[in-house]
Amino acid sequence: MPRFTENEKEQIRNKLITEGEKLFAAYGVKKVTIDDLVEAAGIAKASFYKFYESKEYLYLDIVQRIQKKIFTELNSILDSNVNLSSKERVRQTFSAMFNMMLRYPILAQIDMNTIELIARKVSKERLSVFNEQNIDAVQALLNHGINFSCDIKTASCVFQALYHSWTYLQGKNVDIQTSVINILLNAVINQIVVDW
Repeated sequence: MPRFTENEKEQIRNKLITEGEKLFAAYGVKKVTIDDLVEAAGIAKASFYKFYESKEYLYLDIVQRIQKKIFTELNSILDSNVNLSSKERVRQTFSAMFNMMLRYPILAQIDMNTIELIARKVSKERLSVFNEQNIDAVQALLNHGINFSCDIKTASCVFQALYHSWTYLQGKNVDIQTSVINILLNAVINQIVVDW
């Protein structure tokens, strides 16, 4: 098996991430095979396992990188709207998040079947890191002075449910998507975001 320089490792990992995102977005994690991934990345199958234990680990890595990009942009929005009420800040943040998620079709693939598949295929520790990132998003809101009427885990679950509502609406008329998300978002904000 070839040994890779650090530069080669970085290039291969980036290629796996780029090509994996395209394949997973087009076909879903269940249908994409290791053979598909290595062919797209231009590496040997044995080399894949130098980088990832399975395609599900690659999938999680891709989704987490996208989430980090989105969280960075959301932090910028929160930094720029400090003069607004907490409810309006959260409304703007989540409206922007839904628009950002449209740029990443792989996120629309995440449903309960995908989550169950990933949970069966990756270690509990790795899944825990992924789940903690969702709590980190709520923590970022708290760090920006947004307060909730419930604990952080409950708020995180509420926002995850809102996200799953968004994935459910994929493929529906854009006007319906927008209307439903706005209704749900306003209901959530009015229920759990505290304005002082």
